[in-house]
Amino acid sequence: MASVATLRDLVEALIDSAGGENKTKKVTNDMVSFYNVITAEETLKKILGSSAYETSERIAIINDLGEKAGFDKLITNFISLAIELGKFKSLLKSKQSIVGRLRKASGTSRAEITFGENPSESDLKKIIEGLEKLTGNVVEIEVKIDPSILGGIIVKVEDRVFDGSIKTQLERIREVLTLP
Repeated sequence: MASVATLRDLVEALIDSAGGENKTKKVTNDMVSFYNVITAEETLKKILGSSAYETSERIAIINDLGEKAGFDKLITNFISLAIELGKFKSLLKSKQSIVGRLRKASGTSRAEITFGENPSESDLKKIIEGLEKLTGNVVEIEVKIDPSILGGIIVKVEDRVFDGSIKTQLERIREVLTLP
């Protein structure tokens, strides 16, 4: 449990520092970018998580990566400290939690909206406005098209799912009709 508490403390310190410098949005975006790079670069992930390499070497890699990617120094320091404290693997496993906490601190929420077909601009605008009222945050969206849902929409906001697809409604009706 100590590793979780320690990582939690590091995240809280990052949020406090970013908020104090009015950089919460930038830090959130940089953290998401870091996770995207690590997901795409398996060799880099293995090197950074391996004790076979000196801590100073791994921190130098993070500093180089941060400089090339344009990360705020708060992010490179945060990741470097996670490496130094042996929390890098926990950092990778905690992606959803960390990004969610950073988004919350920055006043944003992430939503994935799946439609059966391309939505109109006015429908999309209404959905975004509704999500912003629901969350109390600015909502960043990712739109997906999946014809298999037959119509309606499926909305995932952080860890909540709202399934209004016709496919799911038909499955529920089938379950009710087949009950003994």
